[in-house]
Amino acid sequence: MARKRIYRRPIGWRGIWVLSGILLGIGISNLSWGADTRAPKYPVKSIDAVVPFAPGAGTDLMGRVVAEALSRKWKYPVNVVNKPGGNTIIGTNDAVHAAPDGYTVLVDSPGSSSMQVDMKDLPYQVEQRTFIVRAAASPMAFIVPQNCPWKTLKDVVDAAKKDPGSVTWTSLGGTSGVDLVMRQFFAASGINVSKLRMVTYPGASPACNSVAGGHVQLGAATAGTILPLVSGGNARCIAVTSAGRLKELPLVATTAEQGFASVNTQFWIGFSGPPGIAESIQKVWAEAVSEVLKNQDVMTKLARITSVPAFLGPEQFKGFISEESRMVKELIGAK
Repeated sequence: MARKRIYRRPIGWRGIWVLSGILLGIGISNLSWGADTRAPKYPVKSIDAVVPFAPGAGTDLMGRVVAEALSRKWKYPVNVVNKPGGNTIIGTNDAVHAAPDGYTVLVDSPGSSSMQVDMKDLPYQVEQRTFIVRAAASPMAFIVPQNCPWKTLKDVVDAAKKDPGSVTWTSLGGTSGVDLVMRQFFAASGINVSKLRMVTYPGASPACNSVAGGHVQLGAATAGTILPLVSGGNARCIAVTSAGRLKELPLVATTAEQGFASVNTQFWIGFSGPPGIAESIQKVWAEAVSEVLKNQDVMTKLARITSVPAFLGPEQFKGFISEESRMVKELIGAK
């Protein structure tokens, strides 16, 4: 029997174009997949988290809680490096001029960001850094020496108006959450701050220790910073900026309860870095911080220093800084 011959029609130019399109699509898909698999993993080594304040204050305490949790999650240490001084400029400058690879970041706070936007002659531009993520927040607290007669904010106002030159208060150089809440209080009470005696310190912890030692009359810091001094009987807390009274200080009235509702600064910390940190690295940070802040151990440790999770992703964090900067400018003006 004769074998039946099979004829195939030539594919022609139209068929060639269709086939070429299919092959090109497959090639592009493979290239894209290959690029994804070749994307560098992050992190693959230890990270330095620069705190531009002395150890023991709010930025340091809250930053360490989050850094410790990230170290456990990533299996690489997130090392807290304290670089105080220069109104936070020393540590901040080192962090924002590091390589934008995500391995040197700044433990940011109002004093190193929103309160510096209008400062002149900075070695960096605040708005150009990469705002990665906001992490936690804490109410502020006002303290006086234990043997000081002042029991309320009104007592401070009366003394400052009677003899302003005799009143001393702690500052961290004009660019910190401490200075912001102090300025809020002076503005709300009508105190002429220029007639008071400002005493400057490199961090809230040494400033509060000075208050406890009786060297300065009025200090402010995060509630977590002042608790050891108050519980030890070395200082007296006369007001907190929280919405309600703190369970750790149930007898201390809030600023709102004392008639100063506009004195409401909440001290926050977050992480920022040099300009140009890749979006992929920012995403890793945002996802990791969001996750660890839901961990019960982290929430417990933050609660011990009267802090709470206050997560904001990169875009929201950047917008928050802009809003807070406007408020600082209205309250304090250009520096």
